[in-house]
Amino acid sequence: MGNCELLNSLKNQFFVSYSMLEKIIDTCPDELWNKKVSGFIFWQQLFHTLAVEQYYLNGGKTEFLEVEPFKGKEFYPHRMEKDPENILSKDVLKKFFNETKEIAEIFFNGKDDNWLKLPSKIYNKVTNHEAILTQIRHIMYHVGHSEAIFRKNEIDVGEYLN
Repeated sequence: MGNCELLNSLKNQFFVSYSMLEKIIDTCPDELWNKKVSGFIFWQQLFHTLAVEQYYLNGGKTEFLEVEPFKGKEFYPHRMEKDPENILSKDVLKKFFNETKEIAEIFFNGKDDNWLKLPSKIYNKVTNHEAILTQIRHIMYHVGHSEAIFRKNEIDVGEYLN
């Protein structure tokens, strides 16, 4: 296998962002979990984040949407509003988080810096390097969005560890 310096750096940042998302899930109080805030039910933003990550990490596959409790759910929050009673518990979302994290760990195995230069299988107009950066930005966008909601509701997320 070739050089993995850049890949390892991206992988590290990817998992740092995942740990931040996990802290958001763990910190969210029950009274906020199913509340519509900033335009969407809070948990829907988290589900969307993980569903997009799982879609990307699985090479564009969405089999997870064919089984309960995800069956019939959209992973775009503006579409989920059609059925606001369709709720995911924090325990279910945490399990989905752990499954997605395992998929991410497998995703990075056996790759090197040369692979980063190749076109992404999901969207071949960008490289794998650019696609990973997009996933990190996506996670961080939703972490920041969640933190803004927490601040507005006077909830302290605490500090993140790298």
